Amino acid sequence: MEPIQRLYKKDKIVTRSLHIDEDLYAKLQYLCEEVFDTSISKVVNICVETLLQDKENIKFYKKPYKTDSIYRSILFRKEFYDELIAIRNKKGISFSRLVNGSIKEFLDKYQGKYFKIK
Repeated sequence: MEPIQRLYKKDKIVTRSLHIDEDLYAKLQYLCEEVFDTSISKVVNICVETLLQDKENIKFYKKPYKTDSIYRSILFRKEFYDELIAIRNKKGISFSRLVNGSIKEFLDKYQGKYFKIK
């Protein structure tokens, strides 16, 4: 991959507040503070993009028992936001569950291969 391919083209941004499971948010914070030079919103967009690559096989994310969630605002690329809304409307899965599921799947898929979370 060429370095230029790591850059996104400009897109409109949609700000959306949602509940993110506390343990998932802590892992995102760790990635942004200790591993990558990025923001939580940018990592969430990468998680969502990863999910959207296989949108026919989206699984229902079940919140782990006794897990707290925190309410945060995330800046979504409009293209990804619109696709998440379409999936929400089609499958009846809440927006927060779709995003939490995308974060969980991203962490499961790439942890150990590209990063380690303490």
